[in-house]
Amino acid sequence: MAQASEAGGIQPPRKAQMGAGDRWAQKLDEEQRLMERRKEQLRERVQKGGKRLWRVELRKEPRLLSRKLAKQLQRWQKGTPQSPWEEQLEQLLQEAPQRLSCEEASRDPEAKLEGQQQKLLSFLECCLHTGHLPLAHHVLVTYHSRSQQQKLLTLAMYNAVMLGWAREGSFKELVYVFFMVKDAGLTPDLLSYAAALQCMGRLDQDTDTIRRCLKQMAQDGLQLEGLFTSVLLSEEERAELLKAVRKAKPTFSVPCPRPPPPQVNTSPLLREIYAKPNCTVSYPRLHLPLKKLQELFQQQLSMELATTVTVESVEKAPPLTKEVLHARQTLTILRAQWEKALCRELQETKESEAYAAHEGRSSLFPYLCLLSEKELVEMLLQTLQVLPAHGESLFYLAHRLGQRVFNRHMVQRKQLSNQVQVLEKQYSKYLHLLASDTQVRSGSSGRKRKPHAEGPSSLWGSWICLSTLLRFPHMTLGGNWVSSSVPGPSAPDPPTYPQVAEPCLPRQYWEALGLPEYPQEQPWSLSVLVQLGKRLAEMLVQAVRMPSNLATPRDSNTLIPVLYHVYSFRSFRQIGILKPHPAFRQLLETAAEGTLTFESTEVPMLCPPLPWTSPHSGAFLLSPTKMMRSVEGTQQHQVLLERCRPAELHGALDALTQLGNCAWQVNGPVLDLVLELFNNKGCPHLGVPAPPLEAPRPPEGRQAPDACLQPNVPPTQKAELRRELARRLKMAREMHSLRTEALYRLSMAQHLRGRIFWLPHNMDFRGRTYPFPPHFNHLGSDLARALLEFAQGRPLGPQGLNWLKIHLVNLTGLKKHESLQARRDLADELMEDILDSADRPMTGRKWWMEADEPWQTLACCMEIARAVRAPDPTAYVSHFPVHQDGSCNGLQHYAALGRDSAGAASVNLMPSDLPQDVYSGVAAQVEVFRRQDAEQGMRVAQVLEGFISRKVVKQTVMTVVYGVTRYGGRLQIERRLRELQDFPQEFVWEASHYLVRQVFNSLQEMFSGTRSIQRWLTDSARLIAHMGSAVEWVTPLGIPIIQPYHRDSKVTIKGGLQNLSFNSSVDTSQKPNTLKQKNGFPPNFIHSLDSSHMMLTALHCYRKGLTFVSVHDCFWTHAADVAVMNQVCREQFVQLHSQPILHDLSRFLRNRFCSDPRASKNIWASRLMDTLLSVPKPGTFDLEQVKHSTYFFS
Repeated sequence: MAQASEAGGIQPPRKAQMGAGDRWAQKLDEEQRLMERRKEQLRERVQKGGKRLWRVELRKEPRLLSRKLAKQLQRWQKGTPQSPWEEQLEQLLQEAPQRLSCEEASRDPEAKLEGQQQKLLSFLECCLHTGHLPLAHHVLVTYHSRSQQQKLLTLAMYNAVMLGWAREGSFKELVYVFFMVKDAGLTPDLLSYAAALQCMGRLDQDTDTIRRCLKQMAQDGLQLEGLFTSVLLSEEERAELLKAVRKAKPTFSVPCPRPPPPQVNTSPLLREIYAKPNCTVSYPRLHLPLKKLQELFQQQLSMELATTVTVESVEKAPPLTKEVLHARQTLTILRAQWEKALCRELQETKESEAYAAHEGRSSLFPYLCLLSEKELVEMLLQTLQVLPAHGESLFYLAHRLGQRVFNRHMVQRKQLSNQVQVLEKQYSKYLHLLASDTQVRSGSSGRKRKPHAEGPSSLWGSWICLSTLLRFPHMTLGGNWVSSSVPGPSAPDPPTYPQVAEPCLPRQYWEALGLPEYPQEQPWSLSVLVQLGKRLAEMLVQAVRMPSNLATPRDSNTLIPVLYHVYSFRSFRQIGILKPHPAFRQLLETAAEGTLTFESTEVPMLCPPLPWTSPHSGAFLLSPTKMMRSVEGTQQHQVLLERCRPAELHGALDALTQLGNCAWQVNGPVLDLVLELFNNKGCPHLGVPAPPLEAPRPPEGRQAPDACLQPNVPPTQKAELRRELARRLKMAREMHSLRTEALYRLSMAQHLRGRIFWLPHNMDFRGRTYPFPPHFNHLGSDLARALLEFAQGRPLGPQGLNWLKIHLVNLTGLKKHESLQARRDLADELMEDILDSADRPMTGRKWWMEADEPWQTLACCMEIARAVRAPDPTAYVSHFPVHQDGSCNGLQHYAALGRDSAGAASVNLMPSDLPQDVYSGVAAQVEVFRRQDAEQGMRVAQVLEGFISRKVVKQTVMTVVYGVTRYGGRLQIERRLRELQDFPQEFVWEASHYLVRQVFNSLQEMFSGTRSIQRWLTDSARLIAHMGSAVEWVTPLGIPIIQPYHRDSKVTIKGGLQNLSFNSSVDTSQKPNTLKQKNGFPPNFIHSLDSSHMMLTALHCYRKGLTFVSVHDCFWTHAADVAVMNQVCREQFVQLHSQPILHDLSRFLRNRFCSDPRASKNIWASRLMDTLLSVPKPGTFDLEQVKHSTYFFS
């Protein structure tokens, strides 16, 4: 069976690829000629004694390549890559020393072992959760008895099974596992002895047995008190444990351990945030009363318990004709039949998987038992309902199904562990901090509290932080210890309210509430998710069938599959696809049931999110979340975060909480207009997709696809027909995708109309923040942003209306290079058009449709119209968000890092009367170079006269700071040149080569410090990757970062519909991908700086009582608060770059990668040390000038 490649794809044989057309042979010939020409050019340079710009020195005798080839590789010089092949060759050259070393080319066995252990541990935990403890015991014994598999077993696995037997009261089986631990050469820990002792307590074992157990525990160096202070057990288990201990030691009392020292965030950037509260601090509250917030909490809780949300579709419903009613009745009958068939298929699958598990083979049996048959069947039928007409990749479908099972299982675990009831009580107290009609009280007495500080001198005084309460369950919120003979039920209730300083941050208040600690979820690996989802998808294919006469009325009433497994080429890769039968899709379209189903995490929250308190706790009430989203399920980011001290992450945790606490509402008037267009064939010009019926149809007559099969059709015409058919099919798919995306967004907006909702946030591995709900958020397109406004309004005040006018002009794209006053004046001149757009958007002059951001422009027109018509515009309460954008923010950070005066002036770090445009500046510098070359007779420079503009160079300048290569930049410029009608197309290739070189030269001229810093970062990352490590660093706010770029590893899941294989680039058992590591470090490092700047701005705006959200380097707030936000933004940028960022990075990298004594013998470590010590020298730019730059963000 063919093997799948990336994303579940299948790589066709090389011969099949060559047979696809002459273009492959032509491409190979072109690349061969290119290679020969390149070699000849380099040979001529070497013979002339040219300077060797780049040289790879081999560390040792080549093992995999001959000496002759190795020497030839060393002669290659670095230039502008002219094809993807050359970029691959560049990577080959850089990684040559690694590839020549068998030791370095091998996989990391430790990381590979961790992946296998994670998979086995999740299997055992699922067995325990589903009540299949004997199966877990059997698997554990099987692995223990095989020497090759015994190394996969960890103490946590033995402990898990022992705890299971302890809860069952099976002492014999527990003792057997206990001796297996000793036999494996492991030392039992406190949890091992806690399991044994609580089992003895349940069975009322004799005193001698308990004493022997306690004696052995002492011999292993474990303290008896640690069983009650360091082991996480339920109240019932703790009671049984204490019962057993007191049988041997009647006078034993539960110890009162000393609380840990307070956690202090030592970052100088956050000192003011966590300093002693004072009268200037004004944390904002919601405008909703406590009772309303409690109702919203119950609605959100019900939604997450159901795990799915059903939303009415906004597509216009057809009239209830006989055909529609018949189609709906047919679907109802078929679904009843499918439910029975899927139940039978599921039972048979469980039986076969159970047999495989007992035979010692890979099995999904416990995973299939986590949810009830009804839940799994319902999930599969929902998947069938939303499958697109053109099908979906088996890989992505399987991954999504596996993830849904995991999420629902996590919610059910929290229900069973009593977490829901505890959460309800604690959240009700938490709302007192946010509600408009409550006051945070001090303890149960309600007395005023004395302010305390979270800083080096005093971290919330004598109050207890969350980590203390979690470790010591018998401590009250006031810091006193409960002296009780039996922990749990007899302990007194904690105070009604925590003792915290007011004002305080949501995280600090939530931590003071003291939620009990629960076991952390064991994540499932990507292979487990895909394997489980693939098996469920196969059940769907095998069990779901329909009568054949639905497709062909005259056909016999036999059953045919509803889903078909087919193969299709996407990006020259053959992948497996599950495609619904056209008759089934037609039946769904005719029935037009008009509902959409989403996962609860895909919908905005109906109550304020939980504050982030740890890397795995925050946002949704019950659904599993992570502070840092990962690519393809990699765990290395989560591991780094878990290793941090809690205080080190306080800045990031509080910033994410602040962003999620912003309440939103739907802009109803804009939504009505969009829906009108959406249900009237759309309007692609305004970003409203047309329905699929408007897609181009396949050719007809002699141009029909069948004509390709006719023998009398010439080959050239057949090829043209195939290309035209492929083009139309591609367009139809794209239109369907855009229409579906818009349908989801608009249906969700209609569902939330008139309601208040929240968008919880997390971040990517660089620290950039994103909202969880993917379909409806403020990071979307112009249309998506226009549908949103702040739920909490603010009076415009004396300057708010002026900022609305400036924002309107910014949205139109006019007056980009003019002053703020000029933009206000333009808005006043256009007031007649503004009011006309607000009053008659679809029937008037339609001025708003000509803007760069038409829907946001229209929304702003409506807001200005309401404000100017108010009796007192300064008192008008505005909900409209006003944006302030950074001026090429990446270059702003580079210019500040290098103290580059020329670069700082180009990106508005210096005060000026008018905003500076870096793109126009680069275009002007390129024109200077072009004029000089033209005067010397260069043909391409003469041809380019009059064609160098801001638009031609903008994309390349914008992306250079984020790591674009010369090859990528050349393609960008080539596309812009082809858009110019008057430019001679025969010079496009040569001109794009010339321009990309001059753009890079111009940036070197204008941003000399920027280019030197980029080179320093790139060289450092390349050397780190050569050492066999991924690049790591810590942001100024203390967030640990690691780049997840590794060599691709193939994972294959055999059997079933196809052998499903996928390539993973985040497998930590593989060596780093040197090219991605070095190219990714500069842009990722800058992204981590702009995220730090955003978080600092968010925290300080929150401290001043402002509403603040961001779209990376675009900051939003109320019109009345724009001036304050701009001041905070500038101050925090200066504060951030006043730190020795590059020197701190150099010191961290030296400690991380060069501190090992063995590193002195490593040539790469020696070179890395030399590079890291050569930190680029800063220029003379004075950072304080940023505080007076009006157009820094504007």
